[in-house]
Amino acid sequence: MKNFASIILIIATFIVQLSSGINYVVFPLSLQDQGYSVTLIGIAMSFEILATILLFKYISLTVKYLGIIPTLLITSVIRSIVIYFLGFNDNFTIWLLGIFIYGLTTSMLLLVVQTWLNMIDTGKLKGLFLGLYSSSLSLGIAAGPILLYYFKNDSLKKSASIIIPFLPLIILAFIIKHKPIFNVDTKVRILFVFKHAKVILLSAFVGGICFFGLPSFLTIYGMANGLSSYQASLLLTMFMIGSVCIGVLISWLSSYINKMKIIYICVFLSVVCAVFLSLAVYSSVQIAFVLLIIWGGCMGGIYASSLEYIGSLFRKEDQISANTTFVLMDSLGGFIGLFAIGLSMEFIGSEGLTYTIVIASTCYLVYITKEFAKKL
Repeated sequence: MKNFASIILIIATFIVQLSSGINYVVFPLSLQDQGYSVTLIGIAMSFEILATILLFKYISLTVKYLGIIPTLLITSVIRSIVIYFLGFNDNFTIWLLGIFIYGLTTSMLLLVVQTWLNMIDTGKLKGLFLGLYSSSLSLGIAAGPILLYYFKNDSLKKSASIIIPFLPLIILAFIIKHKPIFNVDTKVRILFVFKHAKVILLSAFVGGICFFGLPSFLTIYGMANGLSSYQASLLLTMFMIGSVCIGVLISWLSSYINKMKIIYICVFLSVVCAVFLSLAVYSSVQIAFVLLIIWGGCMGGIYASSLEYIGSLFRKEDQISANTTFVLMDSLGGFIGLFAIGLSMEFIGSEGLTYTIVIASTCYLVYITKEFAKKL
């Protein structure tokens, strides 16, 4: 039953992200059709991440007071309502508010699923399940635009985007009798969690820079370096393929090998891939694809291995705080990364993308090396 519950939670995560993947296309295109600039569109989309950063303390407390079932129901309903009304909206302020609420409810929904999955004791298979969870996050977003492509009719697209947010609720109904009890304190212990898991939480921060920054700028980066629009779009596809496939393998291995060593190796390889990507894009796009597959696999492995470490490090009473802090650091990295990459590409050129990620990853690599040296 534990394995079945884990699989259901992973499927639910995929569907949550499928909805997000659709709206990552629908929201910007709707704003563009209404005449808003790329800068304003970027600001609007960043409000989804901003919701998690500003209200992270209240997310876990709300989950505690509402309970699992009401949280799942309320967040699913609100996500659907927001999507519906934004479809008829042309006011930019309402767009900001709507995307903010959408991001907030999505974070709450994923927090429940992630914490639930992390609390299930599946033994040596836990690394594999968390790897699949990490992959489902990427795969859902990647599948959203593909699904949207096959919905030729606009009314069908709108109907699908409104209905899909309810599907995780239906899926989770199969295991609702086996829901865990989230015994949390009356406050979110962010500093406590950070004190005992600095290395892991900083890896989530660096991962956020990559997972939020690359999808937004990798296609632009490829085209700026002479690739066709089709080849440039494949850069992101290769990164996601690596995250889905190799990331699962790395996460599974972390159940048998020291997780900190796995994370260290993955960070080192990520720096190597980022450094040589700029050279590979000029010389051979096939080599660039291979580097991105490895890079994506390393980042997916870091995310899942870190999540498993967080789950094993803290007691059940602190799981909500631990997972909230993890999500916060991931979101904070993404928020800062989006602005840092955008600014660096504006002033330096296309290579600002790799410079930003190489600098962030190298700083983390130096820090984790220092932490390893202390234990020798």
